Amino acid sequence: MKRSTVRGFGLACLVIGILYTGMDRFSHTESESKEIANYEEKITQLESQLKVAKQQLQELENQSSSNSTETQDEPEVNNAPSETTTSTQQENVVEDILYIYSGLTPYEVSKKLEDMGIIKNAVEMELFLAQPEYARSIQKGQFKVNSTMTIEEIANLITGKQNS
Repeated sequence: MKRSTVRGFGLACLVIGILYTGMDRFSHTESESKEIANYEEKITQLESQLKVAKQQLQELENQSSSNSTETQDEPEVNNAPSETTTSTQQENVVEDILYIYSGLTPYEVSKKLEDMGIIKNAVEMELFLAQPEYARSIQKGQFKVNSTMTIEEIANLITGKQNS
């Protein structure tokens, strides 16, 4: 074979490699923009679910407060049960170890925390973790969490951020 043929073949391979690299970059950009759009749509849906849940919670609190005002009219016979209730509430702190492995989504982390009894509302935690500063920095590992921690404290713990 002649040198010019080998050089031409090598140059053709180089051009094809550059074209494939360029096509790969452009195809990722389109898929990432679709993924971001889907992610933003899911966040919007979760925010609306959170609003509905908060409204329901507020209605329940209003009902319970109206019920408690009705029961306050009746005289209390014994104060001892309220003291035991407070001490049992302090004893009901749930502590557990959260295991996070590679590829775990904010939804899965939130669901694990809710299943362990650490948090009461997985949707609220998922929305908090969906924020870009938290979603991109969730670390894998073991984290000791308890039910007295706030959502922000848990998020800071699993992302390695300092408490502000």
